[in-house]
Amino acid sequence: MADTADTADTADTADTVEQAGESGAGDLLRDIFARQASLGRYYHASRPDGFYSLPPLAQCTMWTRAIIHECCELDNELGWKPWKNGPDLEANRTARLMETADILHFLVQLALDQGFSADDLFAAYVQKNAENRRRQQSDPRYHPAGHSSDGGAASAAET
Repeated sequence: MADTADTADTADTADTVEQAGESGAGDLLRDIFARQASLGRYYHASRPDGFYSLPPLAQCTMWTRAIIHECCELDNELGWKPWKNGPDLEANRTARLMETADILHFLVQLALDQGFSADDLFAAYVQKNAENRRRQQSDPRYHPAGHSSDGGAASAAET
């Protein structure tokens, strides 16, 4: 894994990344990747002429489409239609969680088929997270009123 002190832009980001590593989040991601790789091998063995027999990169478009469709299923659980009464989000929490897990399932398979490991994805996420934070911090339109870009209170000149 990448050194989080080098990739994190602010103390907040570095603390968050270090806490994730300390809590075993990296190990959980590796576990998810291992489980998905095992499932893929199982599908390939049990259906040797099926979809999983295609070269991994040939499967990627199917995974991106599956992710889109699972996102639409989650959207339905979230009640995206403004012309209808929304669902009880507490009552369908399990359904929302399972749709989110379906999205993760296909996202991890997509990563695996492109040759990315859990460590690769984690490092890319940390890098992108820091980039997104820098982008927000450098744009004055995104500074909360009364705060400077470094997270402290705004000076009189800034307000």
